[in-house]
Parts: sequence; structure tokens; C-alpha cells
Amino acid sequence: MQPLTRVSHEHHDLLWRYLSQLSDLADCLNSDCLDSAQLVTEVPQLRKVRDGLTNWLIPHMDAVEAAVHPTLERLLAERGTSVPMAVEHQEIRRLVAALGTFTDDDPAALADRMAVLALRRVLLRLHALLKTHLSEEELYIPILEERLTPAQEAALARALDHQAAERL
Repeated sequence: MQPLTRVSHEHHDLLWRYLSQLSDLADCLNSDCLDSAQLVTEVPQLRKVRDGLTNWLIPHMDAVEAAVHPTLERLLAERGTSVPMAVEHQEIRRLVAALGTFTDDDPAALADRMAVLALRRVLLRLHALLKTHLSEEELYIPILEERLTPAQEAALARALDHQAAERL
């Protein structure tokens, strides 16, 4: 069994890679490297990112909400610490779903410059929110390690790692 820190970092390392891809795609949409007509050729990359976020990020958030949030609430005297994180999870889910509207629709619809700008907004919002969110999640790991018994920490790591194993 891996310690909580390692499980968390492994999950977040993969998510940081998706974050980088979101940034790269958004940057490309802001420059001459990808005009509206060329966007159609990027649909497979957009689908790959969307699928990765759907198949990895969303289940990761589900696992965090099921295992980590209740534990944090208990440890931090029910202060509602996880509420902002849950709200951010909802917005992340909405933005990932919004990516689907660009990858599932007729690719010719992406030839419109307004569609390119709308996609760029989704990519930038998702990037900014995920970057902040992942950084904040990292701050909770030392709190959990400090306040949980080794058995509780191992159980929490197993709950998170179990979710990862189901997706492999």
C-alpha cells in the first residue's frame, strides 16, 4: 500500500499533465498557429484531453468527495472546509462537459471564429480553476497526515488508490 502522499502526488502528476495540455491548446487558439479553419484538425487532441479529464479527473474528484472531504470535515470540526472545494468540483465538471460540446458537435461548426473564442474561454477557465484547485488540495495532505492515525491514513490512501485501480 502506498502512503497517502504518494497516492495523491501520483494522481495530481497526471492531472498536471492534462493541465499543461489545456494551456497549450488555449495558447494555440490565441495565436496564428490555429485559425478557425485549422481548429477542426485539433478536434482529436481536444477529444483526447476531454476523455482524459472525464476518465481520470472526474473519478478522482468523486473519490476525493467520498473519502477526503468527510475526513477533513471531521478533523477540522465541521467548519465547512470542503464546501468551496465541492463547489469548484461542480464547476470543473461543467467545464469538462462544455469541452464535449466542442468535440462532439459537427467539426465544421468549429470553423466559426466565435466558436474558437468560446472554446478558448472554456480551456482557460478550466486551466485556471484546476491549477488553483490542485494546489489547494496539496495543502490538505499534510493536515491529513498530521491528524490521522497510520491506519486511518492507509484507509484513505486505499480509497483513493482503489478508484485509480478501477480506471486502469
